[in-house]
Amino acid sequence: MVNKVFLIAFTVFIIDRATKLIFFDSSSLNTGAAFSILQGYIWLFILIAVIVSLVIIFYRNETKYQLGMGILLGGTLGNLIDRIFYGGVIDFIRIYTIPLFNLADVSNIIGALMIIYIMYKN
Repeated sequence: MVNKVFLIAFTVFIIDRATKLIFFDSSSLNTGAAFSILQGYIWLFILIAVIVSLVIIFYRNETKYQLGMGILLGGTLGNLIDRIFYGGVIDFIRIYTIPLFNLADVSNIIGALMIIYIMYKN
């Protein structure tokens, strides 16, 4: 049976990839982290993404964290694929003066906040 974390991650990943393909022509390549911070550290971000992914895979059966971990893993893998194949992340969402971002960035923030909230709630 497929683990909930992997099912959620796969769903987030597919939605992220689809939106990046749809908006590719109006996108920008971000070689930094979320919201364009720390430009040019691509190998550091690849390493962090791999470590985060491995930690999530290791703890995937922790029921109370599964939704947050799935959302975080999907976003992490979405941006990891961009960094490996494009040398940066495809950003296309613009809201006023906030730097460009994508759905994987949003997923990473939401997933991490969910995990942190549950950790401190208990």
